Amino acid sequence: MATDPVYLHIRVVLSIILGLSITTLLRGLASIIEHPQRRGWSWIHLCWVVWALISVVSFWWWEFGLGQVRQWTFELYLFVIVYCACWFMLCVLLFPDDLREFGSYENYLLQRRGGFFGMLALVTLLDLGDTAIKGHSRWQMLGQAYLVHTAIMLAIATLGIVCRRRPVQLGLALAALAYQCGYFLLEYFTLASD
Repeated sequence: MATDPVYLHIRVVLSIILGLSITTLLRGLASIIEHPQRRGWSWIHLCWVVWALISVVSFWWWEFGLGQVRQWTFELYLFVIVYCACWFMLCVLLFPDDLREFGSYENYLLQRRGGFFGMLALVTLLDLGDTAIKGHSRWQMLGQAYLVHTAIMLAIATLGIVCRRRPVQLGLALAALAYQCGYFLLEYFTLASD
């Protein structure tokens, strides 16, 4: 592991933000388990919550690659912080504080889908920059599957914004969850040295 003090500092800040993301998701799930009828759980919402949990944990795992960065600048530091903050925002959008005008998580997600899927598209695009920071060897290691992954997630985000119909939204949520599980299990289950 890298012992660069700058990287260690960045790792701490990154861990705080991503820890808050996971806390948001787990706290929201716990509230659904405690009171399933209070905020109206649904399969669409639950699939996206599990997808987000897997994605944040995977992202955190892959940020070990930042230890390979030889020279940190404030711009790189700021980029990583903004990227982590976008993951946090995505998680918060799944569990808003006030649902009174929507009645349920599903209604909220369907009516405010532009915000959620827009943030999904943004984190997908920011991941390209994060991968670039880690160097050319990272691109080679990830291969074509990474570009296919990016295209699929952008397509899901676009369809999510455009289509309001519940069956389409459920299909997108299930497809994204199944794909995300398979993608990380098959392609990137272990960290490899560059």
